[in-house]
Amino acid sequence: MILNKLYKNIACTAFAAITMASCTSNFEDLNTNPNLPTKPSPAQTFTFTQLAIAGVGHETSRLNSLTTGMLGMHYVGAWGDSRVWLTGNGPIWVGEYWNKSYVKIVGNLEVAISDVKKTDNSATKLAMLDVWKVYNAHRITDIYGHIPYFDAGKGFAAAEAGEKLTDDILKPKYDSQQEIYDDMIAKLDNAVETLSKPGNTFGDADLVYGGDHEQWVKLANSLRLRLATRIGNSAKVQESLSKPLIETNADIAMIPYTGEGDVWGLASNGDAFSFIWGGAFPSQAALNTMNQHDMDMTNDDPRLPVYFTNTAEDEEGVVTEEPWYAPQLKSGEDVGALNGMFKGNTANVGGADSPELVFTAAEAFFLRAEHASDAAMKLMYYKNGVNASLEYYGLGSDVETDYPAFWAAILADFNADAEAAILKQKWVALIGNGPEAYAEVRRNADIFFGKVFIPGTDYVDVSDDINKSFDEFYQWKIDYPISEASTNLKNMQAAQAMPQDFWWTK
Repeated sequence: MILNKLYKNIACTAFAAITMASCTSNFEDLNTNPNLPTKPSPAQTFTFTQLAIAGVGHETSRLNSLTTGMLGMHYVGAWGDSRVWLTGNGPIWVGEYWNKSYVKIVGNLEVAISDVKKTDNSATKLAMLDVWKVYNAHRITDIYGHIPYFDAGKGFAAAEAGEKLTDDILKPKYDSQQEIYDDMIAKLDNAVETLSKPGNTFGDADLVYGGDHEQWVKLANSLRLRLATRIGNSAKVQESLSKPLIETNADIAMIPYTGEGDVWGLASNGDAFSFIWGGAFPSQAALNTMNQHDMDMTNDDPRLPVYFTNTAEDEEGVVTEEPWYAPQLKSGEDVGALNGMFKGNTANVGGADSPELVFTAAEAFFLRAEHASDAAMKLMYYKNGVNASLEYYGLGSDVETDYPAFWAAILADFNADAEAAILKQKWVALIGNGPEAYAEVRRNADIFFGKVFIPGTDYVDVSDDINKSFDEFYQWKIDYPISEASTNLKNMQAAQAMPQDFWWTK
C-alpha cells in the first residue's frame, strides 16, 4: 500500500506538471508552491509513461475489446461496425489510442530522454527509456503500419527546452515500418548490453521492476525475441535465445494496479478497466478452441471459467448456465442475443483492478517452442508455456498432473501439428492482450485461418460481397485516425502512398 501511494503521488505530480505547463502565464511569481516542482523529474515522467501504457482513460479498453481483441479473434461485439471479426468493417473509437499514445507516452518519453541527457546522462536510464519507447512504438506500428517514429514527440522536448517549434517538429513525417523495426531492434541490442552492467536506474519510480537490472535485461531480450520472430530475423532470434529471457511468473513485466484513478478522466493514472467493454463477448473461436466440443468438461481448458463467465441471473435470482460449447453464430443473428450469456470474467481478467501485462513467461516459453529444433525441447517449452499460463491464474503448475484429460487433448494436438498447437495455446494465453493477439493471427494467418480457426464454425464471413477473398474480408491494419487528416494530412497521405510492405505482408 505504501508503494501504491508513492506511485500515485509520483504520477499525479508528473501529470500536473506535464499538463499544466502550457496553461501558466505570469502566475509563477505570484503563486508558487516551493514544495511542488514546476517540472517533473525524469523519474516522475518515466512513471507516468508506464502508467499511461495501461490507459489514461477508456482508450485501452476500447483498443483491447472493440478493436484488436476482435481482430485478434478473442472477442465479438454487438454494436454494429464493431463486429469486425464478422463483417470486416473498421472499428469505432480507435483513434483515441493513437492520439493518447502520442500525447501521453511518446512525447513524455522524449522529454524524459532529453532531461536525462542534460542531467546525469545515465546510460542505464536511457536504456530503460529506450526499452519502453520500443514497447510502445511496436504496438502502434503493428496496428497502423507506417507511423511517425524518428521525429515523433520531438515537439514536446523542444517546447520544454524553449526551442523554436517548426512544422517539421509539430507535424512529424511517417517512417517506414522496416526502418522502425530495424531501429527498435538496434535499441534493444544496446539495452541488453547496457543493462547487463551496473548503473544508475530509476529505482522505485520504475513500476515494472523497481529498477532491477537483471529483470530489465530479460524484458529487453524477450521483446527482441518477439520482434525478431515477427519479422523473421533468424540471426536476432538466435541471439535472443542465447541471452536471459523472462523465465517465470515472477519475471512477468506488468503495470500494477495502484488502487486509485478515474477510469474516464484524462488524468487517470492507468487504472482504467483493462479491456472488458460492455458490448464485447467471447468469440465463437475462443469458446470452440478451449473446449473439446463435447459435454465432458474434464478435457476442456481450465482457463475457460477464468477468462469468461457462462451464467446469468434474472430479476428473480434464478441462475441459468449455458454449456461452454455454445450454439454456432450464424450470418444475420444478433451477437448480443446469442452470446449474451458469455461475458468476460472481470474478477480475473480485464477488471478495473487488473494489471496491464506487458510480457509474460507463457509467451516467452511459446516463442522458445516455436524456434526449438529438437522435438523433445519443443514439447517441453510447449508444456512449460501452458503451465506458466495456468500458474499465473492460480490453476496449478503441472497440466499433466492437474488436468490429465485436458493435457491428453492438447498433447494430441501437438502430435498432430506441433506448429499449429503451439500457436493455438499461445493465442489462448494471450486472451486479454488484444494487440499481441492481433499480431499473432496476422503473422500466421495461413495456420490460424484453416487449422486453428475453422471457417463457418469459428468465424463467419457475412460481408455483402460473397466473392470477396479472405484478404479482402479481413482487416489487416487499422486506418489512421481522423485527427491525423486535420493535423498532419500531408505526411499521412505520403505514408498512404508508400509501399504497403508491412511484416504481415511478407
